[in-house]
Amino acid sequence: MKYKNILFDLDGTITDSSPGIINSYLHSLTRIDLAENDIDMLRSYIGSPLRAYYTERHNMSTADSDIAVKHFREHYAETGLFENTVYPGMDELIHKLHDSGFRLYIATSKPLQFAITVLDHFNLKEYFNSIHGSDMSADNKPKDKLIADAILMNGLIKSECVMIGDRYHDINGAKVNGIDSIAVTYGYGSVDELAKLEPVFMAANTRELTEIFFPN
Repeated sequence: MKYKNILFDLDGTITDSSPGIINSYLHSLTRIDLAENDIDMLRSYIGSPLRAYYTERHNMSTADSDIAVKHFREHYAETGLFENTVYPGMDELIHKLHDSGFRLYIATSKPLQFAITVLDHFNLKEYFNSIHGSDMSADNKPKDKLIADAILMNGLIKSECVMIGDRYHDINGAKVNGIDSIAVTYGYGSVDELAKLEPVFMAANTRELTEIFFPN
């Protein structure tokens, strides 16, 4: 296989972080006297820049969304981070890739300090050569910039890289940087959202993802 460097998204790709994210969104809304009755709508924002939910769904100003984001992050840091599970089979895949000589990286819109905490919590941090995440701003660093950082800072050859992710931002970010991508459809993005971006591969579960790297 030509790939030597595998860039992973985190939320919706390695772990199902939706319970903690949803609960943190709901908590933040109660703090500003708003409510959300459409959980599917809320779920659709997972993986997008954090501010987007508040400005698009609730038409908040930048200043008001900053307050909402502050409430979200306070709850998430204390509780939401750990309302989270590793997708079935992902532990085994990461271990197998690492032991087989692939170099693994994280490129996530999640703030870097949160990403490190999550990976440490699940005893996965040691398998990644480097972790690239956002700062604590409400806008999050664009995914294409995070991917570019991983490539530049680690001196990676683009033809040897592939990005694995579950949302538009992941697959488009790979395309912007001239690297291949694998769209996983078990996360938070729809099949239609991902397919129209024409990733090199699509995988419906970790078994199919494993077969891309270790074909029978």
